[in-house]
Amino acid sequence: MLKYNSKEILDYVIKCRRYLHTIPELGLDLPKTREFVINELDNFKNIKYTKNKKDSGIIAFINGKKKDNKDNKKIIALRADMDALPIKEDTDFEYKSCSNNMHACGHDAHTAILLGACKILNDNADEFSGTVRFLFQTGEEIGKGAKIMIEENALKDVNAIFAVHVGSFAPDTPNGVFIIQEGPIMASTDKIIIKIKGKGTHGAYPQAGIDPIIMSAEIINGLQSIITREIESSETVILSLCKISGGSAFNIIPDTVEIEGTIRTFNNDVRDFFIKRIKEKSKLISNSMLGECEIDIIEYACTTLNDAEITNNIKNTAETIFSKEAVWNKYYKPSMGGEDFSYYLREVKGCFALFSTITEKNIPNHNSKFEINEEKLNMPSELMANWAFDFLK
Repeated sequence: MLKYNSKEILDYVIKCRRYLHTIPELGLDLPKTREFVINELDNFKNIKYTKNKKDSGIIAFINGKKKDNKDNKKIIALRADMDALPIKEDTDFEYKSCSNNMHACGHDAHTAILLGACKILNDNADEFSGTVRFLFQTGEEIGKGAKIMIEENALKDVNAIFAVHVGSFAPDTPNGVFIIQEGPIMASTDKIIIKIKGKGTHGAYPQAGIDPIIMSAEIINGLQSIITREIESSETVILSLCKISGGSAFNIIPDTVEIEGTIRTFNNDVRDFFIKRIKEKSKLISNSMLGECEIDIIEYACTTLNDAEITNNIKNTAETIFSKEAVWNKYYKPSMGGEDFSYYLREVKGCFALFSTITEKNIPNHNSKFEINEEKLNMPSELMANWAFDFLK
Protein backbone atom coordinates (compact mmCIF):
# COMPACT_ATOMS: atom_id res chain seq x y z
CA MET A 1 0.00 0.00 0.00
CA LEU A 2 1.07 3.56 -0.62
CA LYS A 3 2.14 5.52 2.43
CA TYR A 4 1.33 9.20 2.86
CA ASN A 5 -0.21 11.69 5.26
CA SER A 6 -3.56 12.93 3.95
CA LYS A 7 -3.29 16.19 5.90
CA GLU A 8 0.12 16.90 4.36
CA ILE A 9 -1.24 16.19 0.88
CA LEU A 10 -4.23 18.46 1.49
CA ASP A 11 -2.04 21.30 2.73
CA TYR A 12 0.26 20.90 -0.26
CA VAL A 13 -2.57 20.86 -2.79
CA ILE A 14 -4.23 23.93 -1.26
CA LYS A 15 -0.92 25.82 -1.21
CA CYS A 16 -0.29 25.05 -4.89
CA ARG A 17 -3.85 25.76 -5.92
CA ARG A 18 -4.00 29.15 -4.23
CA TYR A 19 -0.78 30.34 -5.83
CA LEU A 20 -1.90 29.15 -9.27
CA HIS A 21 -5.19 30.96 -8.72
CA THR A 22 -3.33 34.28 -8.54
CA ILE A 23 -1.61 33.81 -11.94
CA PRO A 24 -4.28 32.64 -14.41
CA GLU A 25 -3.10 32.42 -18.02
CA LEU A 26 -4.98 31.74 -21.24
CA GLY A 27 -4.64 29.32 -24.13
CA LEU A 28 -1.43 27.56 -25.05
CA ASP A 29 1.17 29.96 -23.70
CA LEU A 30 1.31 29.68 -19.90
CA PRO A 31 4.84 30.76 -18.92
CA LYS A 32 4.21 31.51 -15.23
CA THR A 33 2.16 28.37 -14.74
CA ARG A 34 4.78 26.22 -16.46
CA GLU A 35 7.55 27.76 -14.35
CA PHE A 36 5.66 27.01 -11.13
CA VAL A 37 4.94 23.39 -12.08
CA ILE A 38 8.55 22.79 -13.16
CA ASN A 39 9.86 24.24 -9.88
CA GLU A 40 7.63 21.81 -7.99
CA LEU A 41 8.68 18.86 -10.16
CA ASP A 42 12.33 19.72 -9.54
CA ASN A 43 11.70 19.04 -5.85
CA PHE A 44 10.67 15.44 -6.58
CA LYS A 45 13.86 13.39 -6.87
CA ASN A 46 12.25 10.48 -8.71
CA ILE A 47 10.25 12.47 -11.29
CA LYS A 48 11.67 13.61 -14.64
CA TYR A 49 9.97 15.70 -17.30
CA THR A 50 10.11 17.13 -20.80
CA LYS A 51 8.74 20.43 -22.06
CA ASN A 52 6.43 20.49 -25.05
CA LYS A 53 7.76 22.20 -28.16
CA LYS A 54 4.42 23.54 -29.37
CA ASP A 55 3.01 24.98 -26.15
CA SER A 56 3.63 25.31 -22.41
CA GLY A 57 2.64 21.72 -21.71
CA ILE A 58 4.79 19.42 -19.58
CA ILE A 59 5.05 15.63 -19.74
CA ALA A 60 6.49 14.30 -16.48
CA PHE A 61 7.07 10.66 -15.58
CA ILE A 62 8.18 8.38 -12.79
CA ASN A 63 9.52 4.86 -13.21
CA GLY A 64 8.68 2.62 -10.29
CA LYS A 65 11.68 1.08 -8.56
CA LYS A 66 10.20 -2.09 -7.13
CA LYS A 67 12.70 -4.84 -7.89
CA ASP A 68 10.46 -7.91 -7.96
CA ASN A 69 8.93 -6.97 -11.29
CA LYS A 70 11.57 -5.29 -13.43
CA ASP A 71 9.84 -6.34 -16.65
CA ASN A 72 6.63 -4.40 -15.94
CA LYS A 73 6.21 -2.28 -19.06
CA LYS A 74 2.79 -0.93 -18.20
CA ILE A 75 2.39 2.84 -18.60
CA ILE A 76 -0.54 4.82 -17.26
CA ALA A 77 -1.21 8.54 -17.64
CA LEU A 78 -2.73 11.09 -15.28
CA ARG A 79 -3.81 14.44 -16.71
CA ALA A 80 -4.47 17.98 -15.48
CA ASP A 81 -5.41 21.04 -17.55
CA MET A 82 -3.76 24.34 -16.57
CA ASP A 83 -5.37 27.17 -18.58
CA ALA A 84 -7.81 29.79 -17.30
CA LEU A 85 -10.66 31.89 -18.72
CA PRO A 86 -10.90 35.53 -19.87
CA ILE A 87 -13.20 36.42 -16.97
CA LYS A 88 -12.68 39.23 -14.45
CA GLU A 89 -12.82 37.67 -10.99
CA ASP A 90 -15.47 38.99 -8.62
CA THR A 91 -14.55 37.43 -5.27
CA ASP A 92 -12.97 38.58 -2.01
CA PHE A 93 -10.36 35.84 -1.65
CA GLU A 94 -6.89 36.94 -0.58
CA TYR A 95 -5.54 34.79 -3.41
CA LYS A 96 -7.82 36.22 -6.10
CA SER A 97 -6.55 36.74 -9.62
CA CYS A 98 -3.99 39.48 -10.23
CA SER A 99 -5.20 40.01 -13.82
CA ASN A 100 -8.36 40.21 -15.90
CA ASN A 101 -8.28 36.42 -16.29
CA MET A 102 -9.63 33.90 -13.80
CA HIS A 103 -9.42 30.22 -12.93
CA ALA A 104 -13.21 30.01 -13.11
CA CYS A 105 -13.30 26.34 -14.09
CA GLY A 106 -11.06 24.78 -11.46
CA HIS A 107 -7.97 24.15 -13.57
CA ASP A 108 -5.81 25.63 -10.82
CA ALA A 109 -7.14 22.86 -8.57
CA HIS A 110 -6.59 20.23 -11.26
CA THR A 111 -2.93 21.21 -11.61
CA ALA A 112 -2.44 21.23 -7.84
CA ILE A 113 -4.19 17.86 -7.51
CA LEU A 114 -1.88 16.28 -10.08
CA LEU A 115 1.12 17.72 -8.24
CA GLY A 116 -0.30 16.09 -5.12
CA ALA A 117 -0.40 12.75 -6.94
CA CYS A 118 3.22 13.36 -8.02
CA LYS A 119 4.18 13.89 -4.40
CA ILE A 120 2.55 10.64 -3.25
CA LEU A 121 4.05 8.52 -6.01
CA ASN A 122 7.47 10.17 -5.69
CA ASP A 123 7.56 9.20 -2.01
CA ASN A 124 6.46 5.63 -2.84
CA ALA A 125 8.63 4.91 -5.89
CA ASP A 126 10.03 1.78 -4.24
CA GLU A 127 6.52 0.31 -3.87
CA PHE A 128 5.63 -0.17 -7.55
CA SER A 129 7.04 -0.99 -10.95
CA GLY A 130 5.99 0.30 -14.34
CA THR A 131 5.63 3.96 -15.35
CA VAL A 132 3.27 6.78 -14.44
CA ARG A 133 3.12 9.70 -16.86
CA PHE A 134 1.82 13.06 -15.66
CA LEU A 135 0.31 15.30 -18.35
CA PHE A 136 0.19 19.00 -17.47
CA GLN A 137 -1.86 20.28 -20.39
CA THR A 138 -2.61 23.72 -21.82
CA GLY A 139 -5.54 24.95 -23.91
CA GLU A 140 -8.48 22.86 -22.72
CA GLU A 141 -10.79 25.86 -22.90
CA ILE A 142 -10.00 26.32 -26.59
CA GLY A 143 -10.04 22.62 -27.49
CA LYS A 144 -6.38 22.47 -28.58
CA GLY A 145 -4.25 21.35 -25.64
CA ALA A 146 -5.02 17.64 -25.70
CA LYS A 147 -4.36 17.45 -29.44
CA ILE A 148 -0.93 19.00 -28.92
CA MET A 149 -0.17 16.59 -26.09
CA ILE A 150 -0.98 13.68 -28.38
CA GLU A 151 1.25 15.17 -31.09
CA GLU A 152 4.02 15.43 -28.47
CA ASN A 153 3.71 11.63 -27.91
CA ALA A 154 2.11 11.94 -24.47
CA LEU A 155 0.11 8.76 -25.13
CA LYS A 156 2.92 6.67 -26.61
CA ASP A 157 2.57 3.10 -25.25
CA VAL A 158 0.07 4.27 -22.60
CA ASN A 159 -2.28 1.52 -21.40
CA ALA A 160 -4.85 3.70 -19.62
CA ILE A 161 -5.51 7.32 -18.66
CA PHE A 162 -7.39 9.10 -15.87
CA ALA A 163 -8.39 12.68 -15.01
CA VAL A 164 -10.62 14.42 -12.48
CA HIS A 165 -12.65 17.63 -12.85
CA VAL A 166 -13.78 19.65 -9.82
CA GLY A 167 -16.92 21.75 -9.51
CA SER A 168 -20.63 21.59 -8.74
CA PHE A 169 -21.88 19.60 -11.70
CA ALA A 170 -24.65 17.84 -9.80
CA PRO A 171 -26.11 20.27 -7.22
CA ASP A 172 -27.29 17.43 -4.97
CA THR A 173 -23.87 15.78 -4.84
CA PRO A 174 -22.19 16.60 -1.48
CA ASN A 175 -18.71 18.03 -1.26
CA GLY A 176 -16.02 15.36 -1.38
CA VAL A 177 -18.00 12.87 -3.49
CA PHE A 178 -16.82 11.47 -6.83
CA ILE A 179 -19.01 10.85 -9.86
CA ILE A 180 -17.38 7.84 -11.55
CA GLN A 181 -19.61 6.54 -14.32
CA GLU A 182 -18.98 4.47 -17.44
CA GLY A 183 -20.17 5.53 -20.88
CA PRO A 184 -20.64 9.13 -22.07
CA ILE A 185 -19.98 11.68 -19.34
CA MET A 186 -19.70 14.87 -21.45
CA ALA A 187 -20.90 15.79 -24.92
CA SER A 188 -19.11 16.46 -28.17
CA THR A 189 -18.74 20.18 -28.81
CA ASP A 190 -18.55 21.77 -32.25
CA LYS A 191 -18.95 25.31 -33.54
CA ILE A 192 -20.80 25.63 -36.83
CA ILE A 193 -20.56 28.62 -39.17
CA ILE A 194 -22.89 28.81 -42.20
CA LYS A 195 -22.13 31.54 -44.73
CA ILE A 196 -25.06 32.05 -47.12
CA LYS A 197 -24.44 33.94 -50.35
CA GLY A 198 -27.16 35.57 -52.42
CA LYS A 199 -27.41 38.75 -54.49
CA GLY A 200 -28.27 42.06 -52.90
CA THR A 201 -30.98 44.35 -54.23
CA HIS A 202 -33.54 46.92 -53.17
CA GLY A 203 -36.28 45.55 -50.93
CA ALA A 204 -38.88 46.93 -53.34
CA TYR A 205 -37.58 44.72 -56.16
CA PRO A 206 -36.77 41.30 -54.60
CA GLN A 207 -37.09 39.59 -57.98
CA ALA A 208 -33.89 41.34 -59.06
CA GLY A 209 -31.82 39.67 -56.36
CA ILE A 210 -31.32 36.40 -54.50
CA ASP A 211 -32.43 36.76 -50.88
CA PRO A 212 -30.02 35.15 -48.35
CA ILE A 213 -32.33 36.03 -45.46
CA ILE A 214 -35.11 33.85 -46.87
CA MET A 215 -32.53 31.12 -47.54
CA SER A 216 -31.27 31.32 -43.96
CA ALA A 217 -34.80 30.88 -42.61
CA GLU A 218 -35.31 27.75 -44.72
CA ILE A 219 -31.92 26.36 -43.69
CA ILE A 220 -32.57 26.96 -39.98
CA ASN A 221 -35.88 25.08 -40.13
CA GLY A 222 -34.48 22.40 -42.40
CA LEU A 223 -31.55 21.55 -40.15
CA GLN A 224 -33.76 21.04 -37.10
CA SER A 225 -35.79 18.51 -39.05
CA ILE A 226 -32.67 16.34 -39.43
CA ILE A 227 -32.83 15.76 -35.67
CA THR A 228 -36.55 14.98 -35.61
CA ARG A 229 -36.73 12.91 -38.81
CA GLU A 230 -33.33 11.36 -39.53
CA ILE A 231 -31.85 10.54 -36.11
CA GLU A 232 -33.25 8.02 -33.63
CA SER A 233 -35.27 9.72 -30.92
CA SER A 234 -33.28 7.88 -28.24
CA GLU A 235 -30.16 9.84 -29.21
CA THR A 236 -29.43 13.18 -27.56
CA VAL A 237 -28.58 15.76 -30.21
CA ILE A 238 -28.63 19.54 -29.88
CA LEU A 239 -28.28 22.12 -32.61
CA SER A 240 -28.42 25.64 -31.19
CA LEU A 241 -28.08 28.38 -33.79
CA CYS A 242 -27.28 31.33 -31.58
CA LYS A 243 -26.09 34.10 -33.84
CA ILE A 244 -27.29 35.43 -37.20
CA SER A 245 -25.78 38.40 -39.00
CA GLY A 246 -26.90 40.02 -42.22
CA GLY A 247 -28.23 43.22 -43.70
CA SER A 248 -27.58 46.90 -43.10
CA ALA A 249 -30.87 48.67 -43.80
CA PHE A 250 -34.62 48.03 -43.55
CA ASN A 251 -35.14 48.22 -47.30
CA ILE A 252 -32.02 46.53 -48.71
CA ILE A 253 -31.73 42.80 -49.29
CA PRO A 254 -28.09 41.92 -48.42
CA ASP A 255 -25.58 39.84 -50.36
CA THR A 256 -24.78 37.52 -47.45
CA VAL A 257 -26.01 36.18 -44.14
CA GLU A 258 -23.88 34.35 -41.60
CA ILE A 259 -25.22 31.93 -38.97
CA GLU A 260 -23.24 30.59 -36.02
CA GLY A 261 -24.15 27.93 -33.50
CA THR A 262 -23.12 24.81 -31.65
CA ILE A 263 -23.68 21.07 -32.01
CA ARG A 264 -23.74 18.69 -29.02
CA THR A 265 -24.15 14.90 -28.97
CA PHE A 266 -23.22 11.89 -26.82
CA ASN A 267 -22.47 9.62 -29.77
CA ASN A 268 -19.50 10.25 -32.07
CA ASP A 269 -21.09 8.28 -34.93
CA VAL A 270 -24.29 10.32 -34.67
CA ARG A 271 -22.20 13.48 -34.57
CA ASP A 272 -20.42 12.54 -37.80
CA PHE A 273 -23.73 11.72 -39.52
CA PHE A 274 -25.35 14.95 -38.33
CA ILE A 275 -22.48 17.13 -39.58
CA LYS A 276 -22.56 15.35 -42.93
CA ARG A 277 -26.29 15.99 -43.31
CA ILE A 278 -25.97 19.62 -42.20
CA LYS A 279 -23.53 20.24 -45.03
CA GLU A 280 -25.64 18.39 -47.59
CA LYS A 281 -28.97 19.93 -46.67
CA SER A 282 -27.69 23.49 -46.32
CA LYS A 283 -26.17 23.37 -49.79
CA LEU A 284 -29.25 21.77 -51.32
CA ILE A 285 -31.55 24.41 -49.84
CA SER A 286 -29.36 27.32 -50.89
CA ASN A 287 -28.82 25.90 -54.38
CA SER A 288 -32.56 25.33 -54.84
CA MET A 289 -33.06 29.02 -54.13
CA LEU A 290 -30.30 30.04 -56.60
CA GLY A 291 -27.83 30.87 -53.84
CA GLU A 292 -24.71 29.31 -52.36
CA CYS A 293 -23.44 28.46 -48.90
CA GLU A 294 -20.21 27.53 -47.17
CA ILE A 295 -20.07 25.57 -43.94
CA ASP A 296 -17.21 25.52 -41.45
CA ILE A 297 -17.14 23.11 -38.51
CA ILE A 298 -14.72 23.96 -35.71
CA GLU A 299 -14.24 20.97 -33.41
CA TYR A 300 -13.62 21.64 -29.71
CA ALA A 301 -14.21 18.15 -28.35
CA CYS A 302 -15.61 14.79 -29.27
CA THR A 303 -17.75 12.77 -26.85
CA THR A 304 -16.04 12.06 -23.52
CA LEU A 305 -16.63 8.32 -23.33
CA ASN A 306 -15.49 6.42 -20.24
CA ASP A 307 -14.24 2.86 -20.64
CA ALA A 308 -16.27 0.41 -18.51
CA GLU A 309 -13.32 -1.63 -17.20
CA ILE A 310 -11.11 1.33 -16.25
CA THR A 311 -14.06 3.21 -14.76
CA ASN A 312 -15.01 0.28 -12.55
CA ASN A 313 -11.39 -0.19 -11.47
CA ILE A 314 -11.17 3.46 -10.42
CA LYS A 315 -14.51 3.23 -8.65
CA ASN A 316 -13.30 0.17 -6.69
CA THR A 317 -10.11 1.98 -5.72
CA ALA A 318 -12.08 4.99 -4.48
CA GLU A 319 -14.42 2.84 -2.40
CA THR A 320 -11.46 0.93 -0.95
CA ILE A 321 -9.29 3.87 0.11
CA PHE A 322 -12.18 6.10 1.20
CA SER A 323 -15.63 4.50 1.51
CA LYS A 324 -18.62 3.58 -0.63
CA GLU A 325 -20.12 6.93 0.33
CA ALA A 326 -17.23 8.66 -1.47
CA VAL A 327 -18.71 7.59 -4.82
CA TRP A 328 -22.11 8.91 -5.92
CA ASN A 329 -24.56 6.02 -6.00
CA LYS A 330 -27.10 7.68 -8.28
CA TYR A 331 -27.14 8.01 -12.06
CA TYR A 332 -25.51 11.21 -13.25
CA LYS A 333 -27.12 12.64 -16.36
CA PRO A 334 -24.17 13.37 -18.67
CA SER A 335 -23.29 17.01 -19.14
CA MET A 336 -23.88 18.79 -22.44
CA GLY A 337 -20.62 20.64 -21.80
CA GLY A 338 -17.52 19.52 -23.69
CA GLU A 339 -14.04 18.44 -22.59
CA ASP A 340 -10.95 17.91 -24.73
CA PHE A 341 -9.91 14.98 -22.52
CA SER A 342 -12.19 13.20 -24.98
CA TYR A 343 -9.33 13.14 -27.51
CA TYR A 344 -7.23 11.03 -25.16
CA LEU A 345 -10.14 8.63 -24.68
CA ARG A 346 -10.43 8.28 -28.44
CA GLU A 347 -6.87 6.90 -28.45
CA VAL A 348 -6.56 5.10 -25.09
CA LYS A 349 -9.08 3.55 -22.71
CA GLY A 350 -9.62 5.58 -19.59
CA CYS A 351 -11.95 7.53 -17.35
CA PHE A 352 -12.91 11.15 -16.72
CA ALA A 353 -14.33 11.50 -13.21
CA LEU A 354 -16.05 14.45 -11.56
CA PHE A 355 -15.37 15.53 -7.98
CA SER A 356 -17.84 17.69 -6.08
CA THR A 357 -16.30 20.79 -4.50
CA ILE A 358 -19.69 22.41 -4.02
CA THR A 359 -20.10 25.27 -1.55
CA GLU A 360 -23.20 26.72 0.06
CA LYS A 361 -23.39 29.31 -2.71
CA ASN A 362 -23.46 26.57 -5.39
CA ILE A 363 -21.89 28.81 -8.03
CA PRO A 364 -21.37 27.06 -11.38
CA ASN A 365 -18.11 26.83 -13.31
CA HIS A 366 -17.31 29.66 -15.78
CA ASN A 367 -18.74 32.27 -13.42
CA SER A 368 -16.90 35.36 -12.13
CA LYS A 369 -17.86 34.38 -8.56
CA PHE A 370 -16.85 30.71 -8.96
CA GLU A 371 -15.41 29.13 -5.84
CA ILE A 372 -14.56 25.64 -4.68
CA ASN A 373 -14.60 23.91 -1.33
CA GLU A 374 -10.97 23.04 -0.59
CA GLU A 375 -11.59 20.85 2.46
CA LYS A 376 -11.16 17.53 0.64
CA LEU A 377 -8.87 18.35 -2.28
CA ASN A 378 -6.48 15.64 -1.09
CA MET A 379 -8.96 12.98 -2.21
CA PRO A 380 -8.47 13.30 -6.00
CA SER A 381 -4.67 13.24 -5.51
CA GLU A 382 -4.95 10.11 -3.40
CA LEU A 383 -7.32 8.45 -5.86
CA MET A 384 -5.02 9.17 -8.82
CA ALA A 385 -1.96 7.82 -7.03
CA ASN A 386 -3.65 4.73 -5.61
CA TRP A 387 -5.36 3.83 -8.88
CA ALA A 388 -2.00 4.12 -10.65
CA PHE A 389 -0.51 1.81 -8.02
CA ASP A 390 -3.37 -0.69 -8.35
CA PHE A 391 -3.29 -0.68 -12.15
CA LEU A 392 0.46 -1.15 -12.38
CA LYS A 393 0.27 -4.15 -10.04
